Amino acid sequence: RQERMEIEGLLPVATTLDFPARLGSLTRGRGTLSTFFHGYRDCPPDVHVERVRRGVNPLDQPKYILAARNALTQN
Repeated sequence: RQERMEIEGLLPVATTLDFPARLGSLTRGRGTLSTFFHGYRDCPPDVHVERVRRGVNPLDQPKYILAARNALTQN
């Protein structure tokens, strides 16, 4: 559009957290990024991202209840 390039597509969040910084670098600060939530989908098979759990695992119900009531001692 009038000497501008517009790219539209779907990106998995797990692989695009550094995308705004990369876009700024590639466009010498002139690029803009507009995003919105499109929905949930399975991640592509080549993308493997895991986050380390912080705090008590909510699936460990007895420990989770104790933590929620501030009755769990910290190690």
